[in-house]
Amino acid sequence: MSQQNQFLTSVANVRLFDRLTDELILNGKTLLNSSMTQAIQTQAIYAGKGSKKVYELNYQKELTFSIEDAAFDTAYIALQNGAEINHQLAEYYTDEMILLDANGKGTLAETPIGKVHVEQLNGTFAQYTATGKEITVPALAGKEVQVVYVVQEMMDTIEVSADSFPKAVRMELNVDIRSNNGKTGEVIIEVPNFKPNGAIEISMTHEGVASSSLAGSSLADKKGNYAYIKLRNLSEEKVQFTALAASPSHVVLDSTVAGDSQPITVLGIRGAGYANVLLQNNELAWTSKDPAIATVSADGVVALGASAAVNDQTIIEVTDGTYTEKLVVDII
Repeated sequence: MSQQNQFLTSVANVRLFDRLTDELILNGKTLLNSSMTQAIQTQAIYAGKGSKKVYELNYQKELTFSIEDAAFDTAYIALQNGAEINHQLAEYYTDEMILLDANGKGTLAETPIGKVHVEQLNGTFAQYTATGKEITVPALAGKEVQVVYVVQEMMDTIEVSADSFPKAVRMELNVDIRSNNGKTGEVIIEVPNFKPNGAIEISMTHEGVASSSLAGSSLADKKGNYAYIKLRNLSEEKVQFTALAASPSHVVLDSTVAGDSQPITVLGIRGAGYANVLLQNNELAWTSKDPAIATVSADGVVALGASAAVNDQTIIEVTDGTYTEKLVVDII
């Protein structure tokens, strides 16, 4: 990444995938907050004069995540219950105000299932049987009354079972990195096995909007890893190295073997805290000090030269334009 000051900004986008089919379950782009927390249990050993801390045992590392989406999405509820969203015929209560005519007859907006609850003059409700959408209440003739009844229609339905629990999914979080020059990169956090904790809270208040939340922890994958944090560089700056390292750094070629050769691997050394980077040989510049003894291809393959003889020696140089590494080639 760039050497300039960079900042992790705003909240992440979140994507959740089915671990078996790789189908996208949820694509959340309206998060209110997103967080990742790592905790490690420790056991300290104290010994000697003054009971000094001489050892610390680390164990039970846990990686937890919490996201909150401003948008209401039933996928969050389904994930927290390990349930599918089924589109099926379902019942629900509706209420409305209807005007009864002089005979006490009124027409409902929908066809009721079962009895209709009709509000009486004293504020209580009494049940009546409808004929289709028609209902008759002679005692309330000419009145506008409130009615409550059950109707059916096709709806997305989530069954909150007492014995169903969340299933692990694959999760990816994506958040921007910015500097004073704008967006310079992204942090991508991939969690192969994210297990929701099953907690659900739908807060419905008169002055607010209910959000969707999802919290849980990561389970170790087959490699024993909880997550993979990737840094994507969107600027034109190249990855910064402190040196190049070629392997092998000493090449020995046999003059009795026609076309004897040795491919070279080059690593970019990034310094403390960073792993070395495998460089692409065809993106580097290769030079042989004496091609008659040993040649080198654009792909970094060192081979016997046309005039190579026993005890000959030459140097191969490789550079990325900033740093140069030298290899010794001996002919035996």
